[in-house]
Amino acid sequence: MRVTNSPASRKRRNRMLQAAKGFRLKRSKLYRYASDAVDHGRQYAYRDRRVKKRTFRYLWQVRINAAARTAGLTYSRFIEGLKAAQCGLDRKVIADIAARDNETFLQLVKLSQEGLKAKAENAGKGDDLTEIEGIGPKIQEALHAQGIRTFAQVAATSVARLKEILAAGGAHLKQWDPTTWPEQAALAARGDRAAFEQLKAELKGGRRA
Repeated sequence: MRVTNSPASRKRRNRMLQAAKGFRLKRSKLYRYASDAVDHGRQYAYRDRRVKKRTFRYLWQVRINAAARTAGLTYSRFIEGLKAAQCGLDRKVIADIAARDNETFLQLVKLSQEGLKAKAENAGKGDDLTEIEGIGPKIQEALHAQGIRTFAQVAATSVARLKEILAAGGAHLKQWDPTTWPEQAALAARGDRAAFEQLKAELKGGRRA
């Protein structure tokens, strides 16, 4: 005996017709046409949700840029300073503050300027660790958080310790192999740029090819 499971089929069809409620003519009454219409509508909705986010982000950037330039900063420098100051506000909130509360926005400008100043001071105390093959900005941030800011400090850090730092940073950092980092850092710390660049050319992602 063939079992059609009619209650579940009817429920599925009714759910589709309910989703098509408001469509014109057959698209709201006949299942086949309603199914096509709903599928198309959901594809457009998926696309346009992202378009909406993109459009609003652009609007927020325009508002923030206009207010920041009035205060003597460009948009990029303003955002850079807020990130350096570890400000947790997103662009939607900052744009709303820029449009509605000028005094509070000026406080954010001041916070950004302090962050830029602190970032410049910290940059003068360390080396650019991203010169080491295999170390990117995120890994450099993780090393900075552990107080490792110079080539000499990287050279003095064991591979096991570097792996612990990467593991603590999450799966996206854990996948990197720091085996050659102390060797590269030692050459850079000694100022042997020729040997440093030659070693980097032999590596791929920090690993020996």
